[in-house]
Amino acid sequence: MSNIELLEKKAYMAFKPPKKLSLSEWADENAFLSAESSAEGGRWRTLPYQKGIMDAITDPGIEQVTVMKSARVGYSKILNHVVGYHVHQDPAPIMLVQPTIEDAQGYSKEEIAPMLRDTPCLRGLVSEAKAKDGANTILQKQFPGGTLSLVGANSPRGFRRVSRRIVLFDEVDGYPPSAGSEGDQIKLGIRRTEYYWNRKIVSGSTPTVKDFSRIEKMYNQSDMRRYYVPCPECNHMQYLRWSNIRWFDDDPSTASYCCEKCGVMIPHAKKRWMVERGEWRATGPFNGKHAGFHIWAAYSYSPNAAWSNLVEEFLDAKHDAEQLKTWVNTILGEVWEDEYASKISGESLLQRAAEEKYKQASPPAEVLLLTCGCDCQDDRLSLSVWGWARDEEAYLVDRVVLYGSPSRPEVWKQLDEVLQNPYETEDGRKLNIEVCCIDSGGHHTQEVYGYARERAAMGVIAIKGMGQKGKPPLGKASKVDINFKGRAMKNGAQLFPVGVDGVKSLLFGRLKHNDPGPGYLHFYPTVGPDYFQELTSERQILRYRNGFPERVWTKKSQSPNEALDEMVYAYAALHRMYQKYDRRSIWDQFERRNEPNKPSQLGSRQQKRPKRRNFVQSW
Repeated sequence: MSNIELLEKKAYMAFKPPKKLSLSEWADENAFLSAESSAEGGRWRTLPYQKGIMDAITDPGIEQVTVMKSARVGYSKILNHVVGYHVHQDPAPIMLVQPTIEDAQGYSKEEIAPMLRDTPCLRGLVSEAKAKDGANTILQKQFPGGTLSLVGANSPRGFRRVSRRIVLFDEVDGYPPSAGSEGDQIKLGIRRTEYYWNRKIVSGSTPTVKDFSRIEKMYNQSDMRRYYVPCPECNHMQYLRWSNIRWFDDDPSTASYCCEKCGVMIPHAKKRWMVERGEWRATGPFNGKHAGFHIWAAYSYSPNAAWSNLVEEFLDAKHDAEQLKTWVNTILGEVWEDEYASKISGESLLQRAAEEKYKQASPPAEVLLLTCGCDCQDDRLSLSVWGWARDEEAYLVDRVVLYGSPSRPEVWKQLDEVLQNPYETEDGRKLNIEVCCIDSGGHHTQEVYGYARERAAMGVIAIKGMGQKGKPPLGKASKVDINFKGRAMKNGAQLFPVGVDGVKSLLFGRLKHNDPGPGYLHFYPTVGPDYFQELTSERQILRYRNGFPERVWTKKSQSPNEALDEMVYAYAALHRMYQKYDRRSIWDQFERRNEPNKPSQLGSRQQKRPKRRNFVQSW
């Protein structure tokens, strides 16, 4: 080869455009994980389930990609790679939309900046952000042939006067209802792409509540792809379902996956083998433009996503409605379905009670402890005593109404008699009421405080319902007795907040259980219809607060709702026991406490339940 030919070749190589790669190929060749934004820094390696998502984004035959996901699946890194790919491989104007401007700024600093710094092929293509440089700021970056704009969904300015070929929507379920007065942010963002024949719209999010989740709606409009993996035993292809993860005796270490075809129990050690041989399959029709993907933590290689870890987190969350909702959203990558009171009739519960065999005031042998919820009215105290067995299987033990004004001591003496007299179980044990929650939110607040103060040693506590979303069943107490100096009295009454909305949602969900077992609610046969009318006297309705949709509890009519309130308070009382005892071992402790009486009967009743249970059934 002559010198002239050699020079021509070098010149050609210098000006030759980079090889056209798919997004996963580009990431595997070029991408690095920065130490400050990743658990493990170093070169990126695309996981099998990530490849389909990534390559759909650079597939010229696909216009829109939607990802409904859990945490721990690497979606944020995929977004980073989309930006890096177009900076280096296919320059274009890009818009990346975060829920708020603050989120956008944080994403730029914590994700984009480290990527641009640590990825060799990107160094020097985007200059560092400078406050006085309009071309390159934290939220605006230019590179040869394109620009990157980071926008907050709460800012209408970010969607004006710009055209973008690539629009990336991140955590869309966290967006406010509208970008100011401009309208829906996703529609606004898509409108910015109308002039490009080769536009790309990518949306991803952890879902939230059914009927309100934007990402679920978008996913349902796509071809709804799921990642199918083979069974190591029979090679049957299936996508992983939470209902097929099984375990023994509430022991997370025994978690394994049950093949839906052959029934073999697959250990977690086989997960990588399965995922590496998996493939994406559409479960809905493809319209030629919109590909959708659902992926959740069971597929992840992260140590925190081991099946045993998912089980452990479920067991910690399953008894708390808000925690369970978070778990469903962030681990399963699925919407949370609120339970509506209107779906439960008093008549159906009355029929169910008629099939029970135990008697009023005689707790069954399974019951290990008692709690009480007491509602304070102007002319009476109304209370329900609930018995609790393992896994929060619950039994209404007694319903008592004490007539008389709570302003007079006589009615409180009657309450003393109820709380101080033990209940005898079917197998001859004596059970005392461990905790009694009394509502202080009525017209007799000071009387409730005084009673709770004097009987704190008996487990009596004053409570007040809190309707705000996200409150725990029983919160941290505050001192409410104040001396003449305005200081809290050392031995004064304490007030415990109760997250009534979350507890109602949880208990109404349990009322829908059809089979006795974890979380099931039993009622003795002689409970009257009025009780069940009170129990189902509320429903959830949709309201908008500051533009955000929310479901709130309201009475169906003017009928009393004491039975519902008492059940809520009794459940809050159980959580007072969880504050005193280790939640995991509380049932073992109470079983040992009752063992000397009739251990054989207690043991025999417990052994009738199957030890291996489906998770979904244990909600």
